Amino acid sequence: MKLRSSILHGVFVVAVTLSLALDSVEAKTIYIAVSNPDMSFLSGGVAKYQGYFKDEGLDVEVLQMNANVSVAALAAGNVDYNLILQSVVTANLRGLPLKIAGILIERPNHVVVTHPSIQKFADLKNKKIAISSFGSLVDILARLTAAHFNLDPRSEVQYVAAGSSSARVAQLQTGVVQAAFVTPPGNLRAEAQGFKTLLRVRDLFPFHVNGIGVTEQKLKTNRDEVKKIVRALLRANRYIINNPKGAVKILSDWGRTKLEVAEDAYNDNAKNYSRNLLVSRATLENVIESTRLNVELKKNVSVDEIFDFSLVREVLKEMGESPS
Repeated sequence: MKLRSSILHGVFVVAVTLSLALDSVEAKTIYIAVSNPDMSFLSGGVAKYQGYFKDEGLDVEVLQMNANVSVAALAAGNVDYNLILQSVVTANLRGLPLKIAGILIERPNHVVVTHPSIQKFADLKNKKIAISSFGSLVDILARLTAAHFNLDPRSEVQYVAAGSSSARVAQLQTGVVQAAFVTPPGNLRAEAQGFKTLLRVRDLFPFHVNGIGVTEQKLKTNRDEVKKIVRALLRANRYIINNPKGAVKILSDWGRTKLEVAEDAYNDNAKNYSRNLLVSRATLENVIESTRLNVELKKNVSVDEIFDFSLVREVLKEMGESPS
């Protein structure tokens, strides 16, 4: 009897230990970094609000972080995913083992807002423009825009790293800068304060923005989790495209902005979202080349060294769709 009791006790202890271990695994929180709770990162907000992450059995928190901080956090394992595509691409070119597993937005939804006295972009010669941080997507778009209007981005425009979209508008309001690159609804807030929208970057040139950044290690050792994140964000993108009313409500709640402001931001930018998270190789090469020049990297880097869409293709096939 004592032996049987001892065995039963041992089985009970093992069962409890396994149960606790399983609970611990199930309770693991996955962190996803974004720059702002706005239209640029609505994929993450929708996947969270609509329960798409939960449908995959994942406990996910979407965290707002500065682009430079977020990419360091991703590399260090302090966050699991980073939707700030350009920061991940730049970090990869600088030697960090990070990759992009899917593209969320195909064209930039950034807007240049300016002081009313600015009539055209060329008027910003020798003036200050607010961006998020140096080496970021906003930085690259700002330099490409300056070059597009025949201004030398290295000598004829001064960039000020101001952080979030709202912080950039604040610098415009205080007169520190004469223009700012922002994302909706930041431009609408700026207009409400008397500034004006000068141009939309998407009308100038194509450039992919925001994707699923992840470490190479996680891609290799935890593909099941990455696949679940990809599937949840794919569903989110299709919800954004197919359900304007619901997407606007989530944008308003998540970004804590007025419903009419969220609606304007949605109407202006929903068309930029990718339906299948895939884009052409040629446009990816353009992203790499623009970034490579910005970080002054001399060696050539192939698309496959930065982008890995294998899991997106797996998800699409499982949905009965043909990846193109």
